[in-house]
Amino acid sequence: MGATWPTYQRTLRMHKIDRAQLEQNFKDMINLLEYDSMRSPGKAKLNCQPLYALYNLLDRLEKAPAKPTKKKEA
Repeated sequence: MGATWPTYQRTLRMHKIDRAQLEQNFKDMINLLEYDSMRSPGKAKLNCQPLYALYNLLDRLEKAPAKPTKKKEA
């Protein structure tokens, strides 16, 4: 347990996520995969699942609120 403990503590920290940069990274990856797919039919078949997943992630990112909502007590 001694070797994994520092790694576990690092994963518990909350990091601020730059949503604009994340969205731009998704768009860049999508652009690169689409360009790669246009060049050969075999690559289109290989890139279809990652493209589908990236478009879903991008859609979720755009629909999600920028700030977390506060919980209301019943």
